[in-house]
Amino acid sequence: MKISPMIWPIGITMSILAIGGMCIWTVAIAQSMPIQMDNSYFKDYRDVDMNINEIITKQKEFDTKYNVLLQQKDLKIGENSILVRVTDKQNSAINNASVDVLLTRPHTVENDIKLTYSTNKDGVYKFKPFNVQDLGRWQIQTRVTIDKLISYNKLEVNATN
Repeated sequence: MKISPMIWPIGITMSILAIGGMCIWTVAIAQSMPIQMDNSYFKDYRDVDMNINEIITKQKEFDTKYNVLLQQKDLKIGENSILVRVTDKQNSAINNASVDVLLTRPHTVENDIKLTYSTNKDGVYKFKPFNVQDLGRWQIQTRVTIDKLISYNKLEVNATN
């Protein structure tokens, strides 16, 4: 049985077209997926990348002077509230801290809830009630600033019924 000499150029051409088609398909699929910006450290990822050494240095210095305790172990579907306790190493209340809290889902920013500060008493910072509507994994991210020192913390919690 004799194979036509035209088979090889046709086979190579079809292979190149198939590879080109797969490249186009890959780009089309990648463009259809939404891009989610990372909100770690309450900053754009570029800022974090440029200043990570300074962030880590401030975090270490903060941790030698202060304690931050998030008094939240889980979330319930419906209304929730968060308390953050800030003390120094001698367990004295710190009432002049700036505390920010962000409730977010891993790998998406669609459900982010930036919590609003309500009251502060004896180093316990209370935030206004908020509603959780989706079951599953959540992250409670905190940023505590005292003078020029900043602490970032992240707690993984589950929302249940």
